[in-house]
This record gives sequence, C-alpha cells and structure tokens, in this order.
Amino acid sequence: MMKRILLLSLLLLIPGWTAASVKSSRVKKVGEYPNFLALSPDGKTAYVTSFGTGELIVVDLAGKAVTQAIPVGSAPLGLAIADAGKTAFVACKDAGTIAVVDLNSYRVEANIKVSGAPNAVAVGPRGYRAFVTNFGRTKEGQLHIIDTRDRSVTATIKMGIAPIALAVSPVNETVYVVNGGSNEVWVVNPDRQAVTTRISVGQAPDGIAITPDGKRLFVTNSRSNDVTVIDTQMQKVMITLPVGKKPFGVTVSRDGKHFFVVNTESRTVSMLPVDLTSLDAEIYPVEKGPVDVKVGPDNRTVVVVNEQTHSLTILELP
Repeated sequence: MMKRILLLSLLLLIPGWTAASVKSSRVKKVGEYPNFLALSPDGKTAYVTSFGTGELIVVDLAGKAVTQAIPVGSAPLGLAIADAGKTAFVACKDAGTIAVVDLNSYRVEANIKVSGAPNAVAVGPRGYRAFVTNFGRTKEGQLHIIDTRDRSVTATIKMGIAPIALAVSPVNETVYVVNGGSNEVWVVNPDRQAVTTRISVGQAPDGIAITPDGKRLFVTNSRSNDVTVIDTQMQKVMITLPVGKKPFGVTVSRDGKHFFVVNTESRTVSMLPVDLTSLDAEIYPVEKGPVDVKVGPDNRTVVVVNEQTHSLTILELP
C-alpha cells in the first residue's frame, strides 16, 4: 500500500504529468494563518476563519477570489453554518465569544459570551442548538450548549483535558467530543447533559467527522499518524488506519461514500471509502500547512485550507 501511495504522490508532483481525474487550483491571500472552513449549502462559497486578522473570510469558489473580510473577534478558529446558509457561528478563542454572523449583510449580529477559550462549533440537525468546545483556562475543558434562537448559553458540561473538536449526529443529536489530553472521544447526551461513554482513540486526536447517516465516526490522531474509525451504534473502535504525517482535519462527503483526511506535515489529502472496502488511500498533494478540508455538494469538489501559505487549494476529483 505504501508503494502505491508513494508512486501516486510522486506522479501528481511531476511537472507536466496530468491525470484526467484530478484538477487543482488555488486561491491566494485568504487572510493570515487561516485555520478552519465551511461551505455554503450550494457549495459555491467558502467561509474561512483568519486567525491572524480576527476575520471571517468569504471566498467565491467559482471566481477563485476573496470577496469579503468580516471582523469577528480575536483569534477565530472553528465555525458552523446554519439557517440554510444564512448564519455563521464563529468561535473566537482569545475573545471568549461565539460571533453570530449574518451572511447576507456580512455583519456580526451578536457575540455570545462563553469565556475560556472556545475553539470548535457545531449546529444540531434541528438548527435550534449549537455546541461549543472550550479549552477553558484550567486543565478541565467544557462543552457549552447554545440556544441559537435567543443566542444564549443554556448549559455547560464538564469535559476532559483539551476538548478540541466535536461532531453532532445528524440523526439523534448525540454529541461526540474529542478530548486531546486523554486520547478519548466522549459521547454526550445533550438532553440529559451527561457524558454516557468514553472511547479511547489514537495519540493526540485533533479532528472528527461523522457520516450523514450517523453510523460512523472518523477521528484523526496527529501523533500516531492514523485515523480511528468508530461504530456509533456499538460505540466501539472498528479499525485504526495509518495515513500521512500529522493528520488534522477530516470530513465526509455529503453522499456518505468517502472520507478525506488532511495530513499537515505530508502536505497531502488522503481519500478513503467510508465502507472500508479498500484500505488503499488515494493521495492528493496540496500546499504547505494544510489544516482543514470540506467537500462540496457535488461530492467531487474538495476545498483545503493551507495555513502556512495563507491559501485554499481546490481539487476537482472524478
């Protein structure tokens, strides 16, 4: 498998070598040290948090150009799109707030104070609850539950050390929180406001994604250079797969057929089938410092944030 991955990576990097199935383009000057992104429901627009400038950057993917830069707060990280693409919730780490951005007027409508150091946001499938992981200012982190209608924190649940990422089941709104300090995923029932299960994963987990049917989770482990696949019904690890160096961001295509992993130090994206019928990843090179990835509604447009080159890479797959 490693020989196949190496060969494909080398071929894609050779000048003049083209694959009919792969096209790559770039959007430059996407803020400073961009970190995370989300796509509009139609896949035409990317929203990227610019950590260095405290802005939410709006990118026209067809025109491959930045169209707006919205000030949101100090050190923005994770974000989520809600209200059928009309609203963005942005976690501003140093400000200790969740900025609520109107994506029609490009203005911040509200700042929800959560204190600590919020770093990731996800909105439940019904749209009236948002969930925020918070590093906190001590060893113990938190999970905040926010009412998106009145824009207030309704509950705070104690988490483990360094809760860094989360995913919400699109089926039953179960919340899965990555606790990087203990190498675990905590399963949270938001109605009971309780942690129900703890699942051990790899070393230094950073990213998490869930399938559209809610049956599988994918957790990237940056120190062990692998991905843990979890069966959410059994709440057990199915398999752990090696990928590139320092995997970080992960996402699942909207048709639920493939998942994509950003390998930060390898400067690549790995694509694997969700059903695990093949364990041989397709590898696509990107630019220096890739950290996050999303897939458009066509299931073939892959957008990658490159933190070190302050850019986006857009891949068009078969």
